[in-house]
Amino acid sequence: MAKPRGREHSTLTETATLVVGELTKIPGIKMIAPGEIRTNSRGASGRFVTCVYTTAGFELIISGQSTQKVAVHTSSEAKVIFTILKASKKLREYEFKERERRPEI
Repeated sequence: MAKPRGREHSTLTETATLVVGELTKIPGIKMIAPGEIRTNSRGASGRFVTCVYTTAGFELIISGQSTQKVAVHTSSEAKVIFTILKASKKLREYEFKERERRPEI
């Protein structure tokens, strides 16, 4: 089970709450840290999840009515965890993308 950052850090957008709920069910996650919420200025509709791989795990950029970054620290392979997240039945209406951001690249 991932420990919440700052004891009870519960500021998640509606869209991010669903994604984080699915992440907590996956083994191999050390910590989930929600980030700042920004409102979208564009009129794009839909729900998008972009995964940016880092050295500690990955960072999810979750977009819906607003955008929020959620850092996920892992003890196992990040690509495997993201593949399990994409296969979740509750997240069928989300569009998933992947990017790399590592020092060796």
